[in-house]
Amino acid sequence: MKFIFSMALIVSTLFALNYHGCTLAPDNLHGWVACLDSVLILKTTDGGMTWQPQSVPINTKRFFDVTCTDNQNAWTCGVLGEILHTTDGGANWFGQVIGLSKYATRIEFYDLNYGWAVCGDGAVGRTTDGGGYWDNIFLPWLYEFYGVSFIDTMSGWIVAGYPDSMLTGQGLVVKSTNGGINWDSVYQVSDYKDFFDVHFFNLLEGIVVGGDETDTSAIIIRTTNGGLSWDIIAAPTNAYYLRAVDFVDNNGWAVGRFGTIIYTSDAGNTWTFQNNPSTTTLFDVDFSDRQHGIACGQDIILITSNGGQTWIETSINEHNNNNTCIPYLKIYPNPSKSFCNIEINPNLSINEIKIYDVSGRLVKNLMVPSSYFLVPTIITWDGRDNNGNKSSTGIYTVVIDTKQTNQRAKIILLE
Repeated sequence: MKFIFSMALIVSTLFALNYHGCTLAPDNLHGWVACLDSVLILKTTDGGMTWQPQSVPINTKRFFDVTCTDNQNAWTCGVLGEILHTTDGGANWFGQVIGLSKYATRIEFYDLNYGWAVCGDGAVGRTTDGGGYWDNIFLPWLYEFYGVSFIDTMSGWIVAGYPDSMLTGQGLVVKSTNGGINWDSVYQVSDYKDFFDVHFFNLLEGIVVGGDETDTSAIIIRTTNGGLSWDIIAAPTNAYYLRAVDFVDNNGWAVGRFGTIIYTSDAGNTWTFQNNPSTTTLFDVDFSDRQHGIACGQDIILITSNGGQTWIETSINEHNNNNTCIPYLKIYPNPSKSFCNIEINPNLSINEIKIYDVSGRLVKNLMVPSSYFLVPTIITWDGRDNNGNKSSTGIYTVVIDTKQTNQRAKIILLE
């Protein structure tokens, strides 16, 4: 009993980092992972077997995504629409732009010159000179855009969704034929479906992936006429709420909640599940060829060298980095049988705390009164969910998300 209690205390003090974006260079060796919980970029030079933190400019914001064109040039995007660029393999990162939107969620470069960053609130960043200058394009749809795919410097598609919400009509696909200057809607849903990533093979054929908030099911739709009509593609029954997709020729991989990785070899017509060590949400996947790929998500980075037949969890050496998370939370008693107190740093402005179970399901929203900002805030959770039901025994994750930080901590509920 003493051993179990000690282990529980150790687990409860750990922060689960959210690895939100990943990219693998064409040489199969160099790659980067970007962290949303902390101002943290990790780099690999051995195909993802090991990862080391990289130095970034002071006051850099947190990251949503990272992409590269080769083993020297990479770009990140993140909070406040900030974009960083490296030209020397990550030895030095410098800011290109900030303020595109409240956040830039996905970034893609067609080559060293043409790139796009999709953002929240219906904004798109566009560059034609490698990021020396970014146009800020405002779309008529104030949606949260998460995916982008360009087949050349002119023709591209972006998609929208709204994770962890019960809003209708958020799933949207729009298209540009002039390099991202102007956009037209090609498909929109009216229910709870969200779209999070897109890949087009050519002007006619494309795939969009996402999820349904009502039951966390995976959504895959496919067009063969440039988006005029869309067919629903069956996903494996054990696939959930897809967040990203990547293709090499007709071979593709999509990732999502509860450790979902699915694979297609026929351009998205049929999909099969790929076993892997993850049980949490995977947010991104990137392949450099048919064999070598990276997937990343909640507290995990996975690599494969055989097309996903085998996925391996990699070694992460982030603890020597000065830019890792600063704890803003104290939780006590922990473990707890009936209630726990969540104490928040007085320097942190926050109006809501979210609590998730191990499957990634939102269990409880706890509101923080604004009048508490000047002193340490203590919010008590009684172990009940938003419907007033007693939560089951297990491990839960407390999440606070502000402009200053995104922090997570564990709560253990006992019987």
